[in-house]
Amino acid sequence: MVRYFPSDDRSVLPARFGFLPGNPTTAGEVVSSRVFSARLPVVCREIHDKQPFGMFRGENGMNYTFSTFLLEAILIIFFIKAVYFILRPLRQPRIVCEIIGGMVIGPSMLGQSRNFNYYLFPPISNYIIANLGLLGFFYFLFLTAAKTDVGEIFKAPRKHKYIAAISVLVPIACVGGTGAALKDTMDERLQKASSIGGVTFALGFTSFPVIYTVLRDMNLLTSEVGKFAMSVTLLGDMVGIYVLVLFEAMTQFDGGGGAYSVIWFLISAAILAAFLLLVVKRKFDWIVAQTPSGRLVNQNYTVMILMGVLVYAFFTDMFGMAIAVGPIWLGLVVPHGPPLGSTLAIRSETFINEFLMPFSFALVGQKTNVYLLTDETWPKQVSPLVYMSIVGFVTKFISSTAAALFFKVPTRDSLTLGLMMNLRGQIEVLLYLHWIDKRMVGLPGYSVMVLYAIVVTGVTAPIISFLYDPTRPYRSSKHRTIQHTPQHTEMGLVLAVSDLETFTGLVTFLDFAYPTKTSPLSIFAIQLMELAGRAQPLFIENEKRRKEEEEEYEMDGEEPAHTRSKRIDQLQSAFKLYEKKRSECVTLHDYTAYAPKRHMYQDICELALIKKAAFILLPYQKERLQDAALTELRDSGMLSVNEDVLAHTPCSVCIYYEKGRLKNAVARSSHTRQEMHRLVVLFLGGADNREALHLADRMTENPDITMTVVRFLAYNHEGEDEREKKLDDGVVTWFWVKNESNARVSYKEVVVKNGAETLAAIQAMNVNDYDLWITGRREGINPKILEGLSTWSEEHQLGVIGDTVAGSVFASEGSVLVVQQQVRNQKGGDGFLNGKFDYKSIVSPWSWSHN
Repeated sequence: MVRYFPSDDRSVLPARFGFLPGNPTTAGEVVSSRVFSARLPVVCREIHDKQPFGMFRGENGMNYTFSTFLLEAILIIFFIKAVYFILRPLRQPRIVCEIIGGMVIGPSMLGQSRNFNYYLFPPISNYIIANLGLLGFFYFLFLTAAKTDVGEIFKAPRKHKYIAAISVLVPIACVGGTGAALKDTMDERLQKASSIGGVTFALGFTSFPVIYTVLRDMNLLTSEVGKFAMSVTLLGDMVGIYVLVLFEAMTQFDGGGGAYSVIWFLISAAILAAFLLLVVKRKFDWIVAQTPSGRLVNQNYTVMILMGVLVYAFFTDMFGMAIAVGPIWLGLVVPHGPPLGSTLAIRSETFINEFLMPFSFALVGQKTNVYLLTDETWPKQVSPLVYMSIVGFVTKFISSTAAALFFKVPTRDSLTLGLMMNLRGQIEVLLYLHWIDKRMVGLPGYSVMVLYAIVVTGVTAPIISFLYDPTRPYRSSKHRTIQHTPQHTEMGLVLAVSDLETFTGLVTFLDFAYPTKTSPLSIFAIQLMELAGRAQPLFIENEKRRKEEEEEYEMDGEEPAHTRSKRIDQLQSAFKLYEKKRSECVTLHDYTAYAPKRHMYQDICELALIKKAAFILLPYQKERLQDAALTELRDSGMLSVNEDVLAHTPCSVCIYYEKGRLKNAVARSSHTRQEMHRLVVLFLGGADNREALHLADRMTENPDITMTVVRFLAYNHEGEDEREKKLDDGVVTWFWVKNESNARVSYKEVVVKNGAETLAAIQAMNVNDYDLWITGRREGINPKILEGLSTWSEEHQLGVIGDTVAGSVFASEGSVLVVQQQVRNQKGGDGFLNGKFDYKSIVSPWSWSHN
């Protein structure tokens, strides 16, 4: 049997032109094809069903379909990863690299070679690639929808709703008008009302999955403008789902089915939606209720849900809807977050993104042929789409930016939002494939739309990263330090922890800080939770949430079991218990932040800025060994949180390394007489050490401690900075005059020539068995005092001296507190809007971090 596949732009999706079930091919049959390139002659080759005996038997493994498929899979993944590696220094989003990587094997690049097609990508294998690609698309869409919290739509601020409406309606009106004006110049397929409506819909809406994935790659998920953009696009997407159904109904009518087919189409869509809401959603809630708190969902349920994606994709495809509609609908009714949403993400996300999705982009690349963009196809097939796309980009950018400015969003954020609303990605390229399937556009029109997505996203993303710095809002020109907080006033601090054990270690330091009625502490405690099973980062004020849940409970009289389990959180209970025991001198407000680990610092810094905190208290973070301290976080993925906070903080930062000794001593003292604790301040000079001395001064009021301040001076004043020396002398003199009559406070000076003598002096103090070592991190320290020490220091977050005292070689059981004073912003802004331009930040290969 000889079967000819179409080689012109009238071809449909590869998944559609497989062999007919009634005429299967058998071994020895011949298949001919001119797929994907009109320039190639008819190619005939023999197809073998069985496995080869091996190259040593004189057989060519490329004549066997499975061997060919394995090599194709290797090449597809390799080309995508290679393009990503090449374009990463140019700050290109992953989606752009993946589309271009898919185009490498298509007729736009290597697919032009006759030998490449014959040996590596014969037509029979394209059928497999196409179906795997479609699988990748709708599993990706299902997983993204499962992470989406639809309830955020009702919580969105009113201005978000207005901006979403304006950014959709204005482009739709302008693109639709442009399409109507150009109708006479279009070919007969694009002239249809459903075709013009489909193009208008695609250019008018911005899809939430695309915004989510691009912002995730750009590390902007938890930024202010990132949250803004996701909220706006989510509102538009919810409307877009219904518009897509209406668009599909229009295609049913234009396809010749008439009103009869439209009615039955809408009825079938309503039945599918009702079954999801009335049956499937309740089953999902039941699965959540059956899952113990903190555990993953049973694997059998996970497999059934993933099979359900195939079932819903089948029904929506059978009823004539876009094949992506079913997976999206099913994903939206999945309870986001733990345990169900997070379980689905943990068990399937890597396989989908790293194995199935490359086939999806291979499918996109195989259908994209830039050589079809000729003078012949330009007038009727290409130019109308180009003009409509340009109008869509310009009107969407202007309408989004103008609407944001109208609602008093800062100019820089408004411009960034306007650019973000034009990002294109997975949803769009799948929609373009659907247009071919519905015979709305040909391959030239499809190719130009794919190129439009690449150009817009590839150019827009670097501009966004250049225009918007997510750390910019945290920089403050005002003093937010312990030193500049007046005595006998309330001092605010942000406490960031991830688990109960870490918090218990930090409580010992809070007790040493000795809050009183005249010098109270206002603590803003934030629980850090990894973003799992949900797309939108969340920042929850727990007290407000508890009140809302109590009101719902009073109204309904009963709450779901999974809601009750979420409310029982040991760490939040510990927060409230600590506040209750110290209610006279401590006020505590607790929050929960759900964010990717590399973005957690943004929530910490933003809270510190809003609450005008004097300092941020963090646990020492490193990979934890069996005998490690209680304030070391066990997850190695959290290692960057401290470093990011130190780099972008709007106030001072304290890093506390609790080795367990103080915690045990405090526990013993609560049952016996109060123990006297010995504290020592290692003052090496500079801003950080002055901040540490001011913090130590507040501790001197604690009657249960003795404090020794040791100042290190360079021999013959070598290497000293005159200005820093004067500031240090002033602070030390103030501290000593204030505490001269305090018998529990002592002061001494040590003169050293280099780092070796500094280390020897500190080691000599270890015989005093101090419970807590306090020192500054690094700013302003005389380099002569540290000469030779920095070369072997491993922990930059603790500084050279902090790392020395905390190290196992030092053999001290005392805890360590390292202080960094706020570095104020003197310029009041950055970026090209303020006259600053750094081209290196644009092309830095390490400026974006990817998972």
